Amino acid sequence: MLLKRSPPATKGCTPKALIVGLLGALCLGLGSTYNDMIIKGSGLAVWNLTPGAIFLFFVLVVLLNPLLRLLHPHLPLQRGELAVAFFLILLANTLSSRGLPAQLLPVITGAYYYATPENGWAEIVQPYMPDWPVPQSRDAIWGFYEGDPTGLVPWAIWAAPLLYWAVFGLALFLAMVCLMVIVRRQWVERERLAYPMVQLPLAMIADDGRGRTIKPLFRSGLMWMGFAIPFVLASINALHNYFVIVPTVSTSLGGLSMFRGAVSLGLNLNLSMVGFSYFIPQNIALGLVFFYLVNVVQRGLLGMLAWGGKDETMGAYSQYTDPIIIHQAMGGMIVLVVGSLWVGRRHIRDVLRKALGRAPEVEDADEITSYGVAVWGAVASFLVMGVWLWQSGIPLLFVPLLLFGAFVGFMTIARVVAQGGVASMFPPTNGPDFVVANVGGTVLGTKGMAGMALSYAWSVDTLILLMSACANGLKLVTEIGLPHRRRLFGAIVAVIVLTLGCVVALTLYLGYQYGAINLSRFYFDNVAQYPYRFMEKSILNPFAPRPSTWMHIGTGAAIMGGLMAAQHRFLWWPFHALGFPISCVFGSMWFSVFVAWLIKSTVLKYGGLTLLNRLKPFFLGLILGEAVVAGAWVLIDYVTGMQNNYLGGIVFQ
Repeated sequence: MLLKRSPPATKGCTPKALIVGLLGALCLGLGSTYNDMIIKGSGLAVWNLTPGAIFLFFVLVVLLNPLLRLLHPHLPLQRGELAVAFFLILLANTLSSRGLPAQLLPVITGAYYYATPENGWAEIVQPYMPDWPVPQSRDAIWGFYEGDPTGLVPWAIWAAPLLYWAVFGLALFLAMVCLMVIVRRQWVERERLAYPMVQLPLAMIADDGRGRTIKPLFRSGLMWMGFAIPFVLASINALHNYFVIVPTVSTSLGGLSMFRGAVSLGLNLNLSMVGFSYFIPQNIALGLVFFYLVNVVQRGLLGMLAWGGKDETMGAYSQYTDPIIIHQAMGGMIVLVVGSLWVGRRHIRDVLRKALGRAPEVEDADEITSYGVAVWGAVASFLVMGVWLWQSGIPLLFVPLLLFGAFVGFMTIARVVAQGGVASMFPPTNGPDFVVANVGGTVLGTKGMAGMALSYAWSVDTLILLMSACANGLKLVTEIGLPHRRRLFGAIVAVIVLTLGCVVALTLYLGYQYGAINLSRFYFDNVAQYPYRFMEKSILNPFAPRPSTWMHIGTGAAIMGGLMAAQHRFLWWPFHALGFPISCVFGSMWFSVFVAWLIKSTVLKYGGLTLLNRLKPFFLGLILGEAVVAGAWVLIDYVTGMQNNYLGGIVFQ
């Protein structure tokens, strides 16, 4: 009698997987930074679609792993090992040059490099800046911005402030990881959020049980058809930058001017966003589109009535639309986060009881760390950040408010990414702007405003966020049933330390070689000055808190609360509330979501679930093709020496 052979045990956090993941993280951190600073091609660390991680994982799965199989059958990474490697690479993608390092170095030096007799920052700003988190050498700062003849980095000047920032950064990112561990079971297993961005890596590592070298996804003709569309179109634009005779192409259909030109409704098609939106529920897609259109109408009416306008109590990062709308969106974000925690209150209660040792029956063996470590790790991280911010000059009373405002934004992004697959977004406002607008510069004082200015280094650049990447990574390891996942927590800490350290070191090196102002005009000019222009304005013209600000926040909170209640009470309600708090920052993505919703609705009506599933490889190909073409042309540009070959119109609009 033949015995049925049991399937091989899934390998997960093996030394091989961890080493490959850490090497990939290092490669992506340095490569993406070099691209942003020197090559200046399409960004590999931009938006929460994490194109750099997808590109590098494509190289690993399609090229390196089959090559290893040819050398020896035991060399290639198995499915679980590939998932571990992708998780670590994904986290590193959020920590490269577009993450914290992009804001940190400009913010801690801008008050000194850009001080002039005209702006008077030497008298208005610098005396109130704390000494310990900023470099204390004029020559070192000027050498960084303008280049140094020797090209040497004065590490002794930078060591102390960077060490202080390393403490804060580690606490910040560990808090994000711990919070995602705490809510993982609620989001993944109980609420069953869609996690559209996890569908591609899951498909890339899926096996068909036949032991073939090429994974099933890459044997799909539909996938390669979807892949070819962004790859060919973007390559045409790339070739145009080499040969002017080659025409350019665009997926933009123009726009519609409305309300006597007060607003414009863009019709831009982003192929990867179409791909992600194919995997989200229809009511979520419809909510994202509907509330964006409502926001356009609101902006148009406010513009026609000349009601609202700019608000001097808000910083530059919150001046892109009417402040009334921004405050309403903040109220919506608060209710989204608090409401999500309320929905999962039973799970949160179990987590807290487990952390306190009062619930041995609560299971946490399937988490990357115990609930005790997650809860107390989060508490310790917030305490470290709180003390750090207090010592930077922010009054102790307002430190919790700053952290609350910042993490409401972080949690909103993570939730929207996990549930709605929105790859291109940022929170309507940020922690420092939220505090200053609601408390007032007169209450914070000059040292408090200096501390708020420094807080721009970590709280505003949320285009690509570690928290959302961690949420996606935890979903991935849950889906494949990864064994020994407790080892991942230590690996995550290693990725944070390794990637941040290497990216900051490389940025400093490139600055002293070429001059930071030549590396990125946006970061080392605009970003370096934004916080201190706001601080200068607040000191010279101090303002008191305005009751209207809280009124608008309350209005947004009430609207969001009503929408969430309608969503839970009425099965026929078609518009998911997720779209309301981000409606003012949804931008050109709305049309791509609408197209995906229209396609999905048509497919379900005429082909049902069978056709819906058969077409999935095509939409995965749209996502993969957009990431791979960007990475491929960055490599080509590196070899040829081409700069500024941005694949605009197709990639990452």
